Amino acid sequence: MNYLIYLAHGPAAIKHEALYSLLTYFEVAPAPPATVLVYTDTPDVFQQVLGERTDVLYPAVTAEQWRAWRGAADMVYLLKIGVLQHAAAHYPGNLLFTDTDTLWQRDPASIFAQIAEGARFMHLDEGIMRTGNLLSRKVYRRLQGREFAVGMGGVRIGPDTRLYNSGIIGFRSEDAALLGDITPLADQLYATYNKHMMEQLATGLRLGFDSPLREAAPYVLHYWNLKAIRPALTRVFEQYASQGLPTLRRHLDALDITGQHTAELAYRELPGWRRTLLKLVGRQWRIADGIE
Repeated sequence: MNYLIYLAHGPAAIKHEALYSLLTYFEVAPAPPATVLVYTDTPDVFQQVLGERTDVLYPAVTAEQWRAWRGAADMVYLLKIGVLQHAAAHYPGNLLFTDTDTLWQRDPASIFAQIAEGARFMHLDEGIMRTGNLLSRKVYRRLQGREFAVGMGGVRIGPDTRLYNSGIIGFRSEDAALLGDITPLADQLYATYNKHMMEQLATGLRLGFDSPLREAAPYVLHYWNLKAIRPALTRVFEQYASQGLPTLRRHLDALDITGQHTAELAYRELPGWRRTLLKLVGRQWRIADGIE
């Protein structure tokens, strides 16, 4: 069995992101290759938009279980690990976890077929840390040469260490034991240098420790850099969700998340002096007119 997994717990904006992602999934996959598992504290929010679908399940999770998954440190990435472990135990098969801030562009049937053959997926290979973006280079300088325990072995951060984006995580449920190694590895990395990217570094290091990782990026857009779009996304759902899916989709698509994602990334990659200059003259990147 194939399972597409979403974690949509907490703020309404997260659920609206997940709903938009699901609408794009059902569009690109008219014969859905997977059963969808939505881990949420408000299934009714999804059912009001999606209706009663037999291929969308809402695993029951108690408030105590949600708290336990977040752990004493109350870290969101621990919640993701808990959900993946639960899915592997209760829904054995080929698992594909998807962050909510995603838009499907191609049918993921091929991804599931590759997972069934033993492949592991993350969203995007962001390249060698040593020559990556500013944050990757800073983290590399702090971690280079250090060795961290992984399961019964160890992994050293070296000149060829790559960083993978964890917006997508795909593997067979038989590999779920690897998840138990990610949290202690992330704890070691956070203790060495407390940066938010340590969760995805730990995930990539562990899943790629004994198996090459493949990219899901050609299939799905991950707009991790557009937190500013959330208020507009919520307003669209509040105003148009009751008017039927065609109307809702038309207004969601009008947000042009793909275009804004690309524009913000281009701005982000500008030299610091140029971004400062643009801010001084009031031309810094911002959500497009008519959306805020």
